[in-house]
Amino acid sequence: MARRETALQTAHGRLRQLIGSEFRSGDKLPNERELADRLEVSRATVREVLGQLAAEGVVTRTWGIGTFVHDGVGRVPVSIGDVTALRDRITASGHRPTLQDAAVSRAPCPADCARVLGVEAGSQVWRVDRLFAVDEVPAAWIRDHLPLRVEDRDLDPSGLVSIDLDMFEFLASATGMPVRRAEVELVAVLADEEATARLGVAVGHPLVTATQIGYGDGGAALFHGHFTVRTDVLTLRISRGVDRQPAR
Repeated sequence: MARRETALQTAHGRLRQLIGSEFRSGDKLPNERELADRLEVSRATVREVLGQLAAEGVVTRTWGIGTFVHDGVGRVPVSIGDVTALRDRITASGHRPTLQDAAVSRAPCPADCARVLGVEAGSQVWRVDRLFAVDEVPAAWIRDHLPLRVEDRDLDPSGLVSIDLDMFEFLASATGMPVRRAEVELVAVLADEEATARLGVAVGHPLVTATQIGYGDGGAALFHGHFTVRTDVLTLRISRGVDRQPAR
């Protein structure tokens, strides 16, 4: 079973690479027999991998006509260069964001999060899990940790299970200090079993994961989070600039 999964992951990666290097959006792919010969795998393996790629939105398949590279028009560009709700960034692109799943619970604070929030590793913090979809397609899985209290205020993030309340909005209201700055560190990864279950992609599907820290007044860290993004649904855009005038 493990050997079969490894073979599928290998074929999946090789076929994605072939599509990316030799075909453009809208191009028709060779038939299953030709692809099997090129990849040196069975037609059954090619058929299964094409089914995975169709589910991921990489290709579209029409019975009796063929398989085509998806034109990508549904990919949503979102900027992560400013402090704006993901919900609003998706809406501004003309698409409909929804929460397909959300949960708020108390949980032990992971070590990396504890260092940022200034609490002891393993101490209780709030954990907020949210699965965002774009036009009903799973797009971003976000897990945030935030302290139980900020200064003299108890936090109750239970409202974050609704699409109508964003983390930035919640913190501004609950703490009296808006998130002034967010730091984001991006890493390219391959989907593991947990990401597969959350985002509906095959094991080994390329994703982008990010660590995000939100800071309030005085540089106090208000939350620490990880989000994993399907880049076949969302395109992340980073804008950079300078405030000072250039030297004359």
